[in-house]
Amino acid sequence: MSIPALAPIVGVLVLAELAVGTLAAIYAGDLLGEVGRGFLGTTAAICLAIMGLCLGMAALLPDPARLLHHPVDAGGYAGFVHWMVGFAAALGVYTLLCAVGTDPARRVAGAVAVACGAVAIGRASATFAFSGVGGLAGAVAFVPAALLAGSTLAGMLLGHWYLIAPDLSFRPLRRAVYLIFAAVGVQAVAVAIALLTADGAVRASLVGERYGASFWLLVVAAGLVVTAAVNGLTLYYARIRANQPATAMLYVLVVTVMMGVVPGHLLYFLTRVPV
Repeated sequence: MSIPALAPIVGVLVLAELAVGTLAAIYAGDLLGEVGRGFLGTTAAICLAIMGLCLGMAALLPDPARLLHHPVDAGGYAGFVHWMVGFAAALGVYTLLCAVGTDPARRVAGAVAVACGAVAIGRASATFAFSGVGGLAGAVAFVPAALLAGSTLAGMLLGHWYLIAPDLSFRPLRRAVYLIFAAVGVQAVAVAIALLTADGAVRASLVGERYGASFWLLVVAAGLVVTAAVNGLTLYYARIRANQPATAMLYVLVVTVMMGVVPGHLLYFLTRVPV
């Protein structure tokens, strides 16, 4: 397998994780009643645009088995794509109801969209699973990544919303920062479990000379350590109600998270260790 061949598959997966994770994060805020329709609808529309790009890439993707040089369940992959289409459709309804629907109708549509997205990520986890971590390697690779990428993008978009609604309480932004901390913790635990359960020779190649630079500098340093440190600064600015520097830190977080998630998925397909 080569990285250029893996890039389209990783691109589809990361875009799906980003949209699903972001919607899940803002839907939690919707249920808490801490953010308004404007933010919810705008963010949902951005997620819908991400899904449009994701589905466009998926339509152009050749048979994944040809790219992975590994058998891929055709039915499982088709199911993943179908659930992504269902997620996009439900997301479109949620976006519309954010503008014109009642609160109960909007929240029901949001629950359906989150459920469709969760099933789509679950189908991807099953379709692209290897034998590690008790057969749950796909879930260990994709679910924490969706939580981390989505919570970060949702936080960054929320930081921008204070420019439009300066009277909005800073409680939602602080909650968003705490959610990012939790997602970093989940990702760190997933990486630790993956390393502990990996075959010794494969683990040596991942942390050693062959893939060590990418793993330690990108997956661990950028994706976990720097992300946690910058998120600490974000929390500081949120506590002193300094919206603009907090938003700037959230921009940095989106970059550092992607620096960890994308190489992590590439390494997962190269080594079968879900980092």
